[in-house]
Amino acid sequence: MPKNAILILGDVMTKDKKVLIVLLAIFFILCVAGAALYLTKDLFFSSTPIEKEKTASEILEEQGIILVSKENFTNEANSLLEKGYTADEINNIYEYMSDKNITSILENDYVDLKDFYQISNFDFAKIDRYKAYQALEGIEMKDVVTRVNLNLDEPFYQTIETIENPSAVTVLVNKSHALPSDYVPDDLVSIPSFPSLKIKDDAVEDFENLLVAAKLDNVYIIPYSTYRSYDYQKNLYNGYLKDDPLEVVDTYSARPGHSEHQTGLALDVRSSTHWSNLTDADYEWMLNNSYKYGFIVRYPKDNSTITGYKEEPWHLRYIGVEHATKVHELEITYDEYYDLYLTEH
Repeated sequence: MPKNAILILGDVMTKDKKVLIVLLAIFFILCVAGAALYLTKDLFFSSTPIEKEKTASEILEEQGIILVSKENFTNEANSLLEKGYTADEINNIYEYMSDKNITSILENDYVDLKDFYQISNFDFAKIDRYKAYQALEGIEMKDVVTRVNLNLDEPFYQTIETIENPSAVTVLVNKSHALPSDYVPDDLVSIPSFPSLKIKDDAVEDFENLLVAAKLDNVYIIPYSTYRSYDYQKNLYNGYLKDDPLEVVDTYSARPGHSEHQTGLALDVRSSTHWSNLTDADYEWMLNNSYKYGFIVRYPKDNSTITGYKEEPWHLRYIGVEHATKVHELEITYDEYYDLYLTEH
């Protein structure tokens, strides 16, 4: 081989060796860097996955609170927790309590509500009165609530509310709900069978149907007192006071403004053989049939502690077929029915 060729080959080999050395050096450096990075990765990268921050709702759920689709619920629930209510108590509050009651609960300190969760007509504002009345009477709390709502823990006529919608067929008139003194129904009409007597137009057709149904069963009913004005009731009541003391008169006559007769929805009826009352047989028919035509016997036997009046077989009150049927089926007074089913608590 020529000398020049040998020199050229040597140069090539020398260059390749240098390249190889450079490549080996780079490989070594990469290996060292990789090892170093592996050994120090925990300083820069956490081996534990970063947990997503929990929402307020998720935190409540973890505590056993059932979420409610209500604006500001999480804030309310947390407020109740701060007051000392447990998760179970909070769940019961939102399952059974009205919005009005929840607002009151949130505005007050912790109260043990276990006796009230399933009482639909519970009113938080009266809770102290409920507890005091139960301690006095020793009756079931559901009955306590209704009676206190009717102000029966107070003397009659002590707390009086003026009725805002006296023309409603379902209006409640009693010793704590008074009609305005100037109220006169604007739809009074004569009863076709007894033209001299007037009642509200809402009730007249059903009353005529009641009379027909009674005759078919050989029961002859005659109305004798229907609509009465405020002044008429005032004179009537004052007349009774001339013969009996106040506490006695209050058991059989309403004070002016507190008479259902002023609504035009009440009638006093009698049997054809009696002057101002029903025979036992006719009364029995009335108890079992009047509801079919929208009427109830307003002051039934053994309910004077609730109604404030002794039994009056002759006093009918029109509330419509639907409500009269329910009152009949439940066997309760209209006062109780009104509080349980017609009042927003």
